[in-house]
Amino acid sequence: MNAENKIIMAGWLIDGTGREAVNGSLINISGEKISSVTGITPGSELSPEVIDFSDCTVIPGLIDGHTHLTMSGTFDSEIRDTQITDAYNTAEVRIKKHIRDYLKYGVVAVRDGGDFHAHVLKYKNDFHSFKDTPLTIYAAGNGFHVKGRYGQLLGMYLRPGRDLAKAVLEDHRPGIDHIKVVNSGVNSLKEFGKETSPQFTREELERAVEAAGSIGLRVMVHANGIMPVQLAIEAGCQTIEHGYFMGEDNLKRMADNGTIWVPTIIPMKAYMDISEPGSREHHVTEKNKIHQLEQVEKAIEYGVTVALGTDAGSSGVYHGPAIAEEFSLLLRAGFSIEQAVKCATSNAMQIIGDGSNDGTISAGMPANFVVVKGSPDDLPESLGNIKEVWIQGKIASI
Repeated sequence: MNAENKIIMAGWLIDGTGREAVNGSLINISGEKISSVTGITPGSELSPEVIDFSDCTVIPGLIDGHTHLTMSGTFDSEIRDTQITDAYNTAEVRIKKHIRDYLKYGVVAVRDGGDFHAHVLKYKNDFHSFKDTPLTIYAAGNGFHVKGRYGQLLGMYLRPGRDLAKAVLEDHRPGIDHIKVVNSGVNSLKEFGKETSPQFTREELERAVEAAGSIGLRVMVHANGIMPVQLAIEAGCQTIEHGYFMGEDNLKRMADNGTIWVPTIIPMKAYMDISEPGSREHHVTEKNKIHQLEQVEKAIEYGVTVALGTDAGSSGVYHGPAIAEEFSLLLRAGFSIEQAVKCATSNAMQIIGDGSNDGTISAGMPANFVVVKGSPDDLPESLGNIKEVWIQGKIASI
């Protein structure tokens, strides 16, 4: 067998399409890509060169559809304030650590939602080869928010009178993969269901989407509450990030418009876990989490495309482990194991829009996959005990 050609035997294969797991498959690899995926004929004799993972489940490399690589997830407000404005050399150390943490949980790509100094974009542009970092980063650079409103973490506030669409074009930097816009505040931890007003009008968002499209980019929108989400959907923004308390009508709009939702359930669980049981904050964050799970359940019913994102870097949300926790929450909301894998693979690639990779284990796709011990029923707990991660036909060091 040519050194560039390899054959993997999977005890169980979840291919990322949402189809049921297949018992016994051969994944043929030619160089960096998958050449074919075939079943195993019962009783057939396999070549001794086949790499045997018959006691394992093989899934596509996972994708965190919403993260912040420069933030550590600490609850310490002083440290968080420092991390927001750190110099690049300091932030780079954290970024590299978070990449290692992600690889240990089978994450091979992330979609970063922006940071104050666009350090993640610089890192992505400087470290772009497999040797430098096997994890693929899709970066927003900065994000856009109205001065005086939520969004300092992202850095790029709009001065009064400055047009959002014009800013999208003028502030565009090499290497940016998507545009991040903030159209609401964050969830209240003390008042259940409290909503904030939109930061931008529908017309401003529409023009921003048009401007982004003219340079080949999509728009991801931080939005919670009925009106901030509605305006973003009606303006044609491609994804809604978070979407707490957006309501059933917006879920129906998303289904009708093909808008993809990244619900990021785990931040509310993290706040709930750290708060004092019996406290108001504990009660509210638990209700926030339950309400979001109910919205995801409705999204399944209405046919909304859901992509897994953790918002890692938020308080209590840690790069790597959060993937397994968000996966568990999607299962709790009603997704099957195969559907949850799809949320974390092919659905996540839909929001990224990389034409060379649809996030599945199939012919012609990059040989990016994760070998986890045990059967599909052991997921997602088995993500904490990964056997191997393959990226572009090579074994990544974890």
